[in-house]
Amino acid sequence: MDEDVSKPSEEISGYKEKTGLFPSYLSGLSHDIRTPLNSIIGFADLLKESNVSRNDQRLYSQMIVRSSRRLLNLMSDLIDLARIETGNLTLYEQKIYLSELIEELSDEVNEMKMLFGKNNIQVLFSLQEDAPAYFLTDRNRLMQILRIILDNSLKFTEKGKISFQVSYLPGKEIVFQVIDTGCGMSKETVDTLFDLFPSESGPDAKLKSRGLSLLVVSKLCEMMGGTLRVQSAVNEGTAFTLSFPA
Repeated sequence: MDEDVSKPSEEISGYKEKTGLFPSYLSGLSHDIRTPLNSIIGFADLLKESNVSRNDQRLYSQMIVRSSRRLLNLMSDLIDLARIETGNLTLYEQKIYLSELIEELSDEVNEMKMLFGKNNIQVLFSLQEDAPAYFLTDRNRLMQILRIILDNSLKFTEKGKISFQVSYLPGKEIVFQVIDTGCGMSKETVDTLFDLFPSESGPDAKLKSRGLSLLVVSKLCEMMGGTLRVQSAVNEGTAFTLSFPA
């Protein structure tokens, strides 16, 4: 009897030692999970009220969608990190047609702008004229990386614009760059940008609560043989530069 009771504990302990997911990824997620869940439950309760106006219904529904998306992204990030840690995430190389990639991202950014109430932000897409028609990498993972970075730029940009540029270093690299005019980050924050749960102190502490998405970006870039650089300054915006072998 004692042996049966102890066995699950031993299995959990072994899993912890193997993956590092307990407590590093999970212990810090309580707030990130509870916040969107509370928002979904709270606004769903408000929608049940009989005296809710049509405008309020639209607002509450938008908040539910936004919080649901936030929660779904968090769960997806957590699953991806678990798969990366355990070596179970497989990349599939395929042709990425750059013009199609930009068109798809443009459509998705327009949806993000509506969802976040950021229609005042101009997002510009450009493709270098002599860039190749396509290059080889995992399309789904590349799209995931670019979505996360664009999502973050929209989140922290209240006015101005975001530029998405694709350039080519002949025979060497395909370079993706996302430049925004947002609130920017201090050097301290940039230095810890891809840490799991940075400290909550510093001049731009509000940027510390960024979930797991940028950690996913960092790990996926590494797996795909790419490099990721970040330049930023407080109140001067941020530039993410991703380079992949051509």
